[in-house]
Amino acid sequence: MGEVWAAQNDDGQQVAIKVLLARAAMKPELVKRFEREARIASAIKSPYVCQLLDVGTTPDGAHLLVFEYLEGETLADRLKREQYLPLSEVGPIIDDVLQGLVAAHAAGVIHRDLKPGNIYVERTGAADPAERAKILDFGISKLTRREKEEPTLTAFDATLGSFAYMAPEQVRGAARADERADIYAVGAVAFRALSGRLPFESATAAALVAMKLDRDAPSLAAVTGEKWPTGIERFVERALDRRRERRFATAAEALTSWRAIQPENITRSRRTSKAAKPQHVDISLPIDDEATIVDGPPTMTIDGSFVGNAFEDETPPEVSEKQLKTERR
Repeated sequence: MGEVWAAQNDDGQQVAIKVLLARAAMKPELVKRFEREARIASAIKSPYVCQLLDVGTTPDGAHLLVFEYLEGETLADRLKREQYLPLSEVGPIIDDVLQGLVAAHAAGVIHRDLKPGNIYVERTGAADPAERAKILDFGISKLTRREKEEPTLTAFDATLGSFAYMAPEQVRGAARADERADIYAVGAVAFRALSGRLPFESATAAALVAMKLDRDAPSLAAVTGEKWPTGIERFVERALDRRRERRFATAAEALTSWRAIQPENITRSRRTSKAAKPQHVDISLPIDDEATIVDGPPTMTIDGSFVGNAFEDETPPEVSEKQLKTERR
């Protein structure tokens, strides 16, 4: 849908420019979504959300958004390198993400695609904190306060997001997602960062979706073979509950709960000792921090709703309702 470039503005300030690709600009729905991303990004004021600085066009008419320039890496890149992180490192990252979600939800925005690739761990250049996590990419976000004024794009997109971090109700259709879908995604991110594994893993999208719809998420202990603090297990269990009415009702409530279970004197320093090695890790599984595809036709039918392609480098075969039920069994 777009490309991001590093650049300098007229004042010599470094910025990041997101440009809508020409092939995407040919689709009115994607242009509307790009324009809506600008309105959403400008509405959220938080040090834990990447800030929009300007909106414009290139000399040849391409749409562009200018964001603050961040130095650091995405959480996805860090997890690819480290596989899993200690609680002393995950604690502040999740704290920052939840603060960003508090601001977004207060502005009437649901992210709908929160995952490690959309969480940027910025090097601040300060001693405390040395790092700060910021939420990126509100390209498929949902507005909760202006839906009556704007035509929904859900019919075009069907299901949005990345399957690995998507709440069960969001799998059934993007329009079903509310603030609690973002909380589910935070739970999945915390689970992945702490354990090196996803709550649900499968080599096929159909099996992954079926597990999300039919099973409760496993505990950290179940996937790592190690004992975890009760508070951490309870937080993850509640955030990942497949019944959204049983999750944290708000990001603020989740933030309070997360802070209550953190060890004293959490620091942002890198790990000082290795965490327990996850057991039976299969790093070849294709469904993790996959790209979000919003400009292609749906590829599966689940309970009567369409699910878009969430694979980055390949398109899975179409899956019928009969095949999905077989996968569930």
